[in-house]
Amino acid sequence: MILGFAHPALVVKDLTKMRSFYCDAFGFVPFSEDTESWQDNPAIDAAIGVTASSVRGCMLAGHNCFLELFEFLEPASHAAPPEQCLPQDAGLRHLCFYVDDLDAEWSRLLALGATPLGTPQKLQGVPAVYMRDPEGNIIELAEMTNPGEDLRHLPGIDRLQGSENDI
Repeated sequence: MILGFAHPALVVKDLTKMRSFYCDAFGFVPFSEDTESWQDNPAIDAAIGVTASSVRGCMLAGHNCFLELFEFLEPASHAAPPEQCLPQDAGLRHLCFYVDDLDAEWSRLLALGATPLGTPQKLQGVPAVYMRDPEGNIIELAEMTNPGEDLRHLPGIDRLQGSENDI
């Protein structure tokens, strides 16, 4: 039985910089760090299908999700850099965050080091925009227009009213 979606993970080039960005930009808080890093661990290598891996990592907690960040020290990446990937490229391509004021959050994230990919538009009545985090990963900001999708009404989330950094 599937119990639920756990978390996405981003492989990043600079863990410290990206942890700061996601905490400052979206209110994530560090949830665990010691258990997210490893070196010379044959069991982890066997589980992930890599040999001689070495990783610095952390799990961040948000209001309704977790986000895992990994900086692989070994082995080297063979993938195209995120900034070369476009929205239509196959694979996990963006993280979407609901916001209450698209224009304000767009400006705030640009000031924190995000770069524009598009410009804010109304897409089927929903204000939305794509941008890149400081390492080129695509982020979508979407303004919540349907009251039924308001995350503040999910069980356990309603206690966060008035305290945007509590988890």
